[in-house]
Amino acid sequence: MIRSLSLCVGLLALAGCVSVVDAREGGAQRLCRFESRCGNVGSGERYASADECLVAKRADFQDLWPTDKCDGRISGDSLNICFQAIENTQCNNLIDLFATLSKCESGDVCTAGAPKGCNCGNGETCCSNACTNLQTDRNNCGGCGTTCGSGLSCQSGVCR
Repeated sequence: MIRSLSLCVGLLALAGCVSVVDAREGGAQRLCRFESRCGNVGSGERYASADECLVAKRADFQDLWPTDKCDGRISGDSLNICFQAIENTQCNNLIDLFATLSKCESGDVCTAGAPKGCNCGNGETCCSNACTNLQTDRNNCGGCGTTCGSGLSCQSGVCR
């Protein structure tokens, strides 16, 4: 039986619930862009092709975020930090690479054992373990934690 694992994230690019498989794929694609940018993809390089890199990085993320630690609950904020760190990692800088990897550890990104995560419906996003509509929620207007000021409401994801 295949079990669908989902995570809720509060990111513009990944708004709503996304499968853990998709989160791993996003990490693999970002790491392969990093490897390509750093000249590690191509004939005679660490990865002969982009496809070879993706296969390797998918396996890495499967190991990094295993089902038993990421049982359907991944912190969207931590996932965003991980992805941003990957995109900003400097080539040939081991200290920077280790700092990036530390932001992508399962203990930070996965929240298994934490309070039950969200399983939001279509059009909703998980913010602080509660499903919300970022288009209308004045406490999460357009993004998790964006609060509309006194007298303002959230309309189409904008405080007015």
